[in-house]
Amino acid sequence: MIQPIRPQDASGVYQRQVEQAPQTGTARRAGPTGAEGATARHDQVSVSGRAHQLRRVMEVMPEVSDVREARIAALQAQVEAGSYEVDATSVARRLLDDGLAL
Repeated sequence: MIQPIRPQDASGVYQRQVEQAPQTGTARRAGPTGAEGATARHDQVSVSGRAHQLRRVMEVMPEVSDVREARIAALQAQVEAGSYEVDATSVARRLLDDGLAL
């Protein structure tokens, strides 16, 4: 039978999971006070290629201007002149393509 975890029981559940976790090598888990002589466990992290790409993009972003001033001026002139028209089919197609690419 599955029993819900009450907030007051959460720390006990975590503690049991830590105690039951397999120890690597001769490492022992340090007690709550960090007993001397205890060897700490080491965690490992692996980062995907996509995460590396995102990091590179984030590094370059401040250098790239996100404002295309000439394009904005042309669109603003069309809107003010009343000649700006939206191709709804094209917009819908791009939304679907972009949404399906995720």
